Amino acid sequence: MAREQAEHPSVVLSDICRWPRPKANIIVFANEKGGVGKSTLAFHIAISLARKGERVLAVDLDRRQLSLARALENRAATARSLAVSLPGPTSLVLAHESWSMLMQEILRIGTECTTIVIDLPGQDTAMARRAIAIADRLVTPVNANFLDLDALARFCPATRRYKGMRSFSAMVTELREERRARQMSDLEWVLVKNRVRRCERLQLERFDEAIRQLPGKLDLRLASGLSEQVSLRDLYMFGLAHRDCADLPGLKGMRISRSADLDELLGEIAPLNGPANGAVKTALRARPAAKSAARYRQSLRHHVGAKEPAATIA
Repeated sequence: MAREQAEHPSVVLSDICRWPRPKANIIVFANEKGGVGKSTLAFHIAISLARKGERVLAVDLDRRQLSLARALENRAATARSLAVSLPGPTSLVLAHESWSMLMQEILRIGTECTTIVIDLPGQDTAMARRAIAIADRLVTPVNANFLDLDALARFCPATRRYKGMRSFSAMVTELREERRARQMSDLEWVLVKNRVRRCERLQLERFDEAIRQLPGKLDLRLASGLSEQVSLRDLYMFGLAHRDCADLPGLKGMRISRSADLDELLGEIAPLNGPANGAVKTALRARPAAKSAARYRQSLRHHVGAKEPAATIA
């Protein structure tokens, strides 16, 4: 949607104000630049909150990709294959892109939820604007390179000094200003530096020099996201987070490449709620069928690069 044809922020806010505000905290993952890890972050935050006892509703509004929804489907398949119970959110995918339908479903199945996680497509749509406008916290991941950063702000190539907003940042700013004009609570914006490759030290230093200007210019917070880890991507195929592996049958004691510290990331992105019922542990339902479970565990070991623990020397 071109900005000159986009709805005025007052129209967006008037639309969302027609519906009762959900009591749950709403965290929206959005960036008009694709491939920055929105769905991966949304998945890990939703799983981490669920493991801490939160009641979470995960909404995938990217009806073309459905990356978050597929990851949660894979998580359910892993739980069935290994005959375990994996903590996770309630998942919602709409049959049609309709704000009225979304609010009806949230009010129907999300009434008891403490947190609602919404994953948006990488484009400016009427639905995306409304989801951002209703959020308590907007999380915008960006890969640590200037190509992705250019989708948010303009910088001088020679000095790396901030020069102005891009369309996505302007849209968010306009929605926040309209919320303030209506005396609504402010929308907190968190920019997450994601998929950092430590080997690219010079590029990272230049990127950091540029990104440190944004809190003062765009009124946002900076947070560190997930580092670039092969094991993290492979676990995502199975709908698993790093900490799930410690509780899965056949994987206990395995040495698995460590992902980024999700507790720190969770504290930066979702500090609104405390644990509802304490940490949730994975529980065995029944002994899995030997052959199918063994093959599944073997596949897991292969994909995550797990190694058998070293032998103990007496």
